[in-house]
Amino acid sequence: MSKKLRDNSTKVYTWSNLSKLLALLNSENKSIALCHGVFDLLHPGHIQHFNAARELAEVLIVSVTADQYVNKGPGRPLFNHDIRAQTLAAIENIDFIIICENSTAIKVIEEIKPDFYVKGADYISENNDVTGMISKERLAVEKHGGKIHFTDEITSSSSMLINKFFPNITLESQDWIKSFKIEHGYDQVIESLDKISELSILIIGETIIDQYTDCTPLAKSSKDPILAFHQHDTNLFLGGVLAIASNCSNWVKKVNLISFCGENDETLNSLLQRLNSNITLNYVSTGDRPTILKHRYVDKSSSSRLFEYYNFSEKELRSETNKEILNLVKNKVDDYDLVLAADYGHSFFSDELISFFNSSVNFFSVNTQANAGNRGYNTISKYSRADFLTMNGAELQLELRKKDLDYRQIVPDLISTMGSKGAIVTLGGDGLLIFDDHGGFEKVPALADKIIDKVGAGDSVFAIASLLAKVDTPIKVIGFLSNLVAANEVSQLGHKRSLSQGDLRKHVKSILG
Repeated sequence: MSKKLRDNSTKVYTWSNLSKLLALLNSENKSIALCHGVFDLLHPGHIQHFNAARELAEVLIVSVTADQYVNKGPGRPLFNHDIRAQTLAAIENIDFIIICENSTAIKVIEEIKPDFYVKGADYISENNDVTGMISKERLAVEKHGGKIHFTDEITSSSSMLINKFFPNITLESQDWIKSFKIEHGYDQVIESLDKISELSILIIGETIIDQYTDCTPLAKSSKDPILAFHQHDTNLFLGGVLAIASNCSNWVKKVNLISFCGENDETLNSLLQRLNSNITLNYVSTGDRPTILKHRYVDKSSSSRLFEYYNFSEKELRSETNKEILNLVKNKVDDYDLVLAADYGHSFFSDELISFFNSSVNFFSVNTQANAGNRGYNTISKYSRADFLTMNGAELQLELRKKDLDYRQIVPDLISTMGSKGAIVTLGGDGLLIFDDHGGFEKVPALADKIIDKVGAGDSVFAIASLLAKVDTPIKVIGFLSNLVAANEVSQLGHKRSLSQGDLRKHVKSILG
């Protein structure tokens, strides 16, 4: 082995300078073994894995998943990719480390073209691979003449060790997870995800464009008693029913969305390109109002909101628009397993539409939200029937005009009155309460270790809980998965990324496996 292959200072390569490593490898013309993973907390199984891989080839390269692509659940990775890469660089048998700025190893494989792509024994069965990627990685390796090789090291995992020795959730959450694993566990959660994957759903409600602008404070204005800010980048995200559809499309078979928009909305059209192909869009164009936009100015360093404004119409929809929406719903509703109604209080739900669902036989799940544009009048009492409902605790206080509520009494009464199978009350950082129509109740503590943006958390709970309720999932499983997807949502600014089925299963395995 040449000296330059043992120099730790040259071991770590980023995606931007990968060409330098490729040139070096070409000049050496040595056989290559490639390992790929997060490697958040090294353990003896990793060392044996690397040693076995090193015996296969003259050069061992380890690809490390960059932080933004790690899907191991709340609080992961424990260490950032620079620390993880430098730790690996200290292992003598590893010649080079690549920080992989992609969600999979495919692009690394295509660039490196390894003679051996080395994975652990838990990936031998492609049917048991929760990522769904091992078969694609195999094809990428074999395309360039390489082989996939499985090592048989000590069975352990970074996730297991982190959950046991470095938990990033509260003691209450740790105790609840331990109890949940005994009563339900990984297999039953995955079985529930399998069931919802066959559903076809109809989503109705308001489309919202979420706009975020980064700012940094300057100082007080010299002439007026106001603060001045320096404006930086602006980003647009899917909001309202679009965020719900984006999430659900990863978990179910088919999604149909009915909403309204402003005429000739180029901004909305560009956002719609981000949606998955299994979403069918049915938009009613309204010439008398813009597509709803909520613009938030946030502090660049802390992501704290400084100010926000809404661009929307406070007028009711025109009667012909209401009729068009109602006819669309009536024509589509019987083709779907359930209906998700996301009512943000911006005029989509006419009295006629609500009356239709109050008498409908479809599985109907509803969420009403209070916001600055409707606070005080958009509450669950608009509906007399729902098979499942979710609401925020503060919004229920508003509904009943009472601050101190006995949820254990109020929610079962509401379930009985509305003929519901179940209901969820979200409590922010305190987690959620879930009830069923048989007197079942569970308080599920939050799983989020950091909160960047609360927008969309309730939508994600509404989405996953409604699907699970449709397939008669136990309330503890619904609560667990609801808090899991909410933890992902609050960890990012805006609806930047949805959890795929594979990502969600990885999160579950990370916590329960």
